[in-house]
Amino acid sequence: MQLCRQVQRALSYAIGETGDDALLDVYVDDVQPAPDASRMLVSVHTQRDPLAVIQALDEHTGRLRSAVAEAITRRKAPELAWQVV
Repeated sequence: MQLCRQVQRALSYAIGETGDDALLDVYVDDVQPAPDASRMLVSVHTQRDPLAVIQALDEHTGRLRSAVAEAITRRKAPELAWQVV
């Protein structure tokens, strides 16, 4: 669960740094292993169109994963899967 908290903190900061208008009011609600630590299911909350938010997150996944890699102490950064709640 410590890894999930680290990923959540890193993504909370990194999503705000994307500069993408579709992600302005997005915040990370929860991060869970899916099914293990090599892949994380990231639940985000927004008031915007969920499809537009998922598309924007997909476009920025590489940059967001890099931000996670810098923040955690693992040899390999987990893959990220998105869910809007």
